[in-house]
Amino acid sequence: MEGGRTLYLDPFSGIAGDMFLGLLMDLGADENRLVEEFERLGVRFDLAVSRVNKNGISAVSTKVTLPADGEGDEEHEHEHGHAHDHEHEHEHDDEHTHDHEHEHEHDHGDASESDEAQPHGRGMQLSEILEILGRLSEPTRSKTKEMFTALVEAEARVHGTAADSVHLHEAGAVDAIVEIVGAVKGLELLGVSHVCCGLVNTGTGFARMAHGKYPVPAPATAELLKGIPVRMDSVGGVRAELVTPSGALILSQLVDEYGPVSMTVERIGYGAGQRDLEIPNVLRGYLGHSASGDAARRLALLESNIDDMNPELYGHLMDLLFQGGALDVFFTPIQMKKNRPGVRISVLSEVQRKDGLIDTLMRESSTLGVRVSYPERYEAERETLNVETELGAARVKVAHYHGQTVNVSPEYESCRLLSRQSDVALKEVYTIVLQAARARLGQREAGN
Repeated sequence: MEGGRTLYLDPFSGIAGDMFLGLLMDLGADENRLVEEFERLGVRFDLAVSRVNKNGISAVSTKVTLPADGEGDEEHEHEHGHAHDHEHEHEHDDEHTHDHEHEHEHDHGDASESDEAQPHGRGMQLSEILEILGRLSEPTRSKTKEMFTALVEAEARVHGTAADSVHLHEAGAVDAIVEIVGAVKGLELLGVSHVCCGLVNTGTGFARMAHGKYPVPAPATAELLKGIPVRMDSVGGVRAELVTPSGALILSQLVDEYGPVSMTVERIGYGAGQRDLEIPNVLRGYLGHSASGDAARRLALLESNIDDMNPELYGHLMDLLFQGGALDVFFTPIQMKKNRPGVRISVLSEVQRKDGLIDTLMRESSTLGVRVSYPERYEAERETLNVETELGAARVKVAHYHGQTVNVSPEYESCRLLSRQSDVALKEVYTIVLQAARARLGQREAGN
């Protein structure tokens, strides 16, 4: 993403997919460019975008709905309204995005005990959703497919079933598709290369589902929130669900770092939720740049020396550590006591993921202890360029430090695909892509 901007999220009133999309629009994401990407989906839906007032704060509200049967002659139907419908203020737009063969509703004192969940059309399997997402442009296509796979896998774990047996109700699936596509594309349009986030307020209470009342956060939401720092309390005396599955999916898949951030703020935006609470039901975001290229990032380094473990187990351990959120895992051969050959396991992680990774090391390896230190890591700002070559489009990773371009690296999978399609040697593809990327960067630096 060009520009290397940082986005800091302040989810003091939670996060939902519609709130995040509204925030990105309030920060300046081009609505017309977003709609162009939505139209690639080939799915009919209505998108209402409006500016509303939440407890004195002006925020952008977005609402996705399916048109009634028979409405609209075009395959892609988009309505961009600018009048807020207040009768929906007390409901979360995308509460139904985490259904698994059931409809999710809320009971927080503003709905009748006799309210019953109503289905929203047919169910959509992951394969159908991935087919729809396959019509998008890159890199939005790959990232959104990865995110929906994570969502459905979370649902499957909750229900104790296989991912291919999970069905999302059509309205909820389309709702989530638009919001997640908008989230990924919106970050690209804003030139955001790094997303940070503060403590996430999940809210508390119970949510109504077809099978009864479930505790907040809802099961699939809780599954997606693993490893994320949260607080669970009553906001302004109101017991409410503040984080929806699509919101939790954005946190788990698009946020790079949790905790304090050092940045220069250019803009502040607000995305509106659909509830009226004692506190403003908005997601606040700060858009800007890292305050200094010398700013260090505090991480946790977990290490353990082992001389008695079956070598066949190391690969499995590495996979589990990466699944648990490790930033890097590496093994180093060492000599231990009594001159025994051993292996030092080193795991680099965010500080908040430390405890879960230690549990994995204790459970899956033969170690009796784990050393923990807190190194500082200095990072270059990174962006991804999409470049056109004589062989086709490819992605390139570019690193900047102290305002200078310090590294340009073609993406392996992108180059490998071009090599297969063109029958050109991979090393030659690398050279062609690298030349195209450097030419693109030269044009940009020249102001063209």
